[in-house]
Amino acid sequence: MKIVLQSLLAICVLIGTNAAFAEDHANHNHAMPGINSMDVYTQGARVHLLLGERPDGGAMQLQYLHSDDGGKTFSAPVRVDQGQLSAEPAHRGADAQIAAFGDHVIAAWTLAGDDKMGRGPIALAISNDAGKTWKPGPNPADDHATGGHAFIDIAADSNGVFHLVWIDSRGPGKGLRYSRSTDGGATWSKNVTLDASTCECCWNTIAISSAGQLSVLYRQHEPRDMAIITSADSGLTWSHPIIVGQFNWDIDACPHVGGGLIYTDHGRDLCATVWSGNPATHGAFVLTSHNGRKWSEPEQLANSKSWHTDLAGDDEKNLVSAWDSYTDDGQAIFTARSTDGGKHWSEAQRLTDPGLIATHPRVICTPAGFAVLWTQHAEGKESVWVLRKLSLTTASVR
Repeated sequence: MKIVLQSLLAICVLIGTNAAFAEDHANHNHAMPGINSMDVYTQGARVHLLLGERPDGGAMQLQYLHSDDGGKTFSAPVRVDQGQLSAEPAHRGADAQIAAFGDHVIAAWTLAGDDKMGRGPIALAISNDAGKTWKPGPNPADDHATGGHAFIDIAADSNGVFHLVWIDSRGPGKGLRYSRSTDGGATWSKNVTLDASTCECCWNTIAISSAGQLSVLYRQHEPRDMAIITSADSGLTWSHPIIVGQFNWDIDACPHVGGGLIYTDHGRDLCATVWSGNPATHGAFVLTSHNGRKWSEPEQLANSKSWHTDLAGDDEKNLVSAWDSYTDDGQAIFTARSTDGGKHWSEAQRLTDPGLIATHPRVICTPAGFAVLWTQHAEGKESVWVLRKLSLTTASVR
């Protein structure tokens, strides 16, 4: 979950200690069909949405929309990648990405290329007028390779510096790289290797604190557990990786599952959601940390079938988690909330109807409240994107 927390100070405040979330109204199923990619970024009251759609089953097109009322209404879509090569490798879990600061908005995606998975170099589109118009940007990767760049994440800090991470194969295997831009994406810094050996196919997550501390959650290679690496100086220097959840999952395969990460309590603490395929500890888990170095014992989200996760919160200790899970009647989206920075969570609540395949939820928090977005499809139907706003009811917290 990518969010600039200093813009959200004292918003999305939960009322009472036993409040839990329920739907504010019915799901908003949106008319754009064939949605293969979706990313969302919040900046104060504005919600930035980047969708990858295939009109009539054709080539992927990236469309930008925004909302200033918490997702109740969105602007008309604007084509982002006009005149550029298509984001053909993009799919849920490897989505084209978006971030914003002021009027500067940057979209990033992977082009088709020549590695064995069909992945190529990174492409950017830049808007300097709040998403009204777009132009191509430079490739932040400085290895000049034509294949293997993927699983991008991008975020902006309170000083307008854009931070971008991705995985590429310039070393003996896949590794986590980093670059930063101080001029709205026009130029990018020399690449830094954050970890030379990572999992090949899991998404990475950037979180930025209200004090400007930067952390990246990613999956290591041996074992296939999640790890965090942190910078206290806006990406100029980095800590050593710290494991987030000692599951010791040793497997020569890629699970295609990343995690969620957020700073809480004015940037003093961290909360993460991670997934493990270890048969003894299978499913999605939540963990907390005061300093990013020592983490709590993992607490499972719902059950062993919990899967792709995300987190959002305000600058206090109020959080919402969301995940998808296999059920007897399809694949469903669930959510839970915490009022203490992730140490305790409400009971899970289902947000989707039976008979649907719903996947990869994203959570946002704006002055209008919390909302969850995801994509879903029925048997034989194209995928659509869905947004549900969350309100408060009364329920127990475990």
